Amino acid sequence: MILPDQTFTYRSPVLLVGAAPVPMPPLFTELAETLPIIAADGGVHAVLEWGRAPELVIGDMDSSGDLPADMKWLHLSGQDDTDFEKCLKRIAAPLIIGFGFLDARLDHTLAAIHALAALPHNAPILLVGTSDMLLRLRGDITFPATVGERVSIWPLGTQRFRRSRGLRWSLDGLEMAPGQLVGTSNIATGGDVEIVTDGGAGYALIRPVAAAASLLPVIMPQP
Repeated sequence: MILPDQTFTYRSPVLLVGAAPVPMPPLFTELAETLPIIAADGGVHAVLEWGRAPELVIGDMDSSGDLPADMKWLHLSGQDDTDFEKCLKRIAAPLIIGFGFLDARLDHTLAAIHALAALPHNAPILLVGTSDMLLRLRGDITFPATVGERVSIWPLGTQRFRRSRGLRWSLDGLEMAPGQLVGTSNIATGGDVEIVTDGGAGYALIRPVAAAASLLPVIMPQP
């Protein structure tokens, strides 16, 4: 079923699935039972392999193949943006959790990070890979972390930090920017990690996938 170009608005978080093959961790399998699932073009095959059917497919349809007649899809032929960007421009949700955008081809991963850097809104985007997850943020966050856990903070433009706690290397008063200063492989000291920003373009918080159980309750909107 072909749909007209439009914005799809959700009150709940949305699972967005790309084409890179990524196994779904058990914690996210539970979410897939209740949250809407949208496929970015060829990501429809990953969703079907999970035994689910996406409620919508968005993309230029160059890798989706033939779709069932009753499946809803939005065909966008432009080549100036990726399927991931096409989806982000048309999904309005309090949180998007993406699979299949951080693994496989490096250029696709870089394109996904580029798309996050270009977002005009403040809603968080969580991308989940096979080993790491990347949370795009604008603003402050506090989350629990175990002693010695890797916590990387990467700017998605010029990003200023007012203060932090719970990190071995403080962010107090720092201004980060790509090609200038980044925060690779910072380390949690135990307890809560707090990051307080002072305006800026946004940043990526990168943690191991195993830390999802401690991060999801922080970013999931309350009913």
